[in-house]
Amino acid sequence: MLLFLVVFFSVICALFFYVQAVVSGLGRKRWALAGMLIGPFAWPMFTMKKRMQMNHFISCNSVLFKA
Repeated sequence: MLLFLVVFFSVICALFFYVQAVVSGLGRKRWALAGMLIGPFAWPMFTMKKRMQMNHFISCNSVLFKA
């Protein structure tokens, strides 16, 4: 029963990170695999990568309007 819960949680985390990677424009397979292997502990790495990508595309002189 415990093994089933671990596998189920792993698949749920992989699906979550896959969807978040698609929405953010990051590598889908990379983040799905990270979600499957380390679960929710990948969230800080994901948010940092997303922030780094955003800073890369938006320079300091541009204006960003968030709706």
